[in-house]
Amino acid sequence: MFSKIVLCLLISTSSFASYEAAEKHYGAGTISLSGYRKIIIDLVEGGYYFSAIPWMKDLLVKNDRALDSDMEAAFDKMLYVTGVKPFESLPEEILSRSRSGNIKYILAKRLLKKGKPDAALEQLNSVDSDHPSYAFIANLKATIQASLGNNKEADSQFRDCMRISETRANSTNSNLQKEQLLLNSDYCLAGLGRVQFAAKNYQQAELNYLDIKKTSFVWPEILFEEAWTSYYQKNYNRTLGKLVSYKAPVFDFIFKPETEVLKSLTYLKMCLYNDASKTADEFYEKFLNPSRDLRSFLNSRGKDYGYYFNLMSDFEVEKPLPLPILSSLLNSIRKDGAYIEMKGALHLALAEYNRLRKRGESSLRSNMLRNLKVVIGEYKTVLGAYTRAGLVSKYAELYSAFQGMSFIKLEILALKKEKLYKSDTALGAGKRGDVKYIERNDKQYFWNFNGEFWADELGDYVFALRSEC
Repeated sequence: MFSKIVLCLLISTSSFASYEAAEKHYGAGTISLSGYRKIIIDLVEGGYYFSAIPWMKDLLVKNDRALDSDMEAAFDKMLYVTGVKPFESLPEEILSRSRSGNIKYILAKRLLKKGKPDAALEQLNSVDSDHPSYAFIANLKATIQASLGNNKEADSQFRDCMRISETRANSTNSNLQKEQLLLNSDYCLAGLGRVQFAAKNYQQAELNYLDIKKTSFVWPEILFEEAWTSYYQKNYNRTLGKLVSYKAPVFDFIFKPETEVLKSLTYLKMCLYNDASKTADEFYEKFLNPSRDLRSFLNSRGKDYGYYFNLMSDFEVEKPLPLPILSSLLNSIRKDGAYIEMKGALHLALAEYNRLRKRGESSLRSNMLRNLKVVIGEYKTVLGAYTRAGLVSKYAELYSAFQGMSFIKLEILALKKEKLYKSDTALGAGKRGDVKYIERNDKQYFWNFNGEFWADELGDYVFALRSEC
């Protein structure tokens, strides 16, 4: 449920290039580990981050000692640009040698996936609070504490994350770094709300969610969580109002079938059985056959990551797709923060390749171009794998939504029958809505909804239906 955090912070390269120094160290190409160390440092200083990735991996594998401080600094600088993804496949025993805070972050994620949260925390706790990436590390620490049910510690870590992110955002001259830090702060604020939600402190969770600005990349996802918060407070009209915002054209990249399940469930809680039934029927009509087609499509393509990379590339240049449903699914995936990070890294690697081609012929240049081809291929594979995983995840969401809708449909039939026996009043009869059914405070005003969506109103809609229970 917790969102992934982007560690790729692009910093300015040195004003001077060290390519010539790297050429001198490289010579004919027969060099020692210490020679690789010098070349990597030179290339990082010169802004050739992606070319140095294969040599950095090789150095980490062959070197059985911890990296010295200069090498660690160069490694961290490389990671700010390339992201941590290229190094995630290295064995744990290799990663554990590094003192790099970013590598400790990678190792912690690996350990967490293996069901070792305490070991993951041990890695993260060994990173100093003055580390450049500590704001992101604090986020992961808080996320792990929340998953363990340590709400008090998670609350403290999320607040630390917000404080550090905002302080460093105000002190950086890099616009991209500032954006990433402020985004991280929003993720931590959302995490704070989730901790309160998990503790069933719904009012406080709602207040935390409301502090997230509508301009934030995080907000569209949080809107759904706000709807659940209203639901558990039995403020069903506000739940329906939150959900209707997803119909706005600006949210065309959101694919979240659970919104329809929650909508139908909310109508059910208000004993508006016809509305609940209509929502469920429309969901089945819209998604039943497309979901079956999606399953067949995924099974037919297996794990051909190259195909999925090309599929997304075709979508981005508006080429025809094999299935209509893929349009909304791929649009949702490409707006994901992790996907944007990896795609940005690929573009930077391609730019580095084009820059390197303009240099004169040399043994170093030839091997760097070979390195870049490997790295670019790896990024494409990772993007293809991420696209496929996203599609599989979306299918799983659809499957889960159908299960929820099936339960709701059965519940509707039983409750309709019960109400019919107990009342002579026709179902759905009488006045449907009135402002007196709206719960509001002094800062909330009435404004009739005429079918048009305005950016400053999104997330603030509320229905005025009378419960028929």
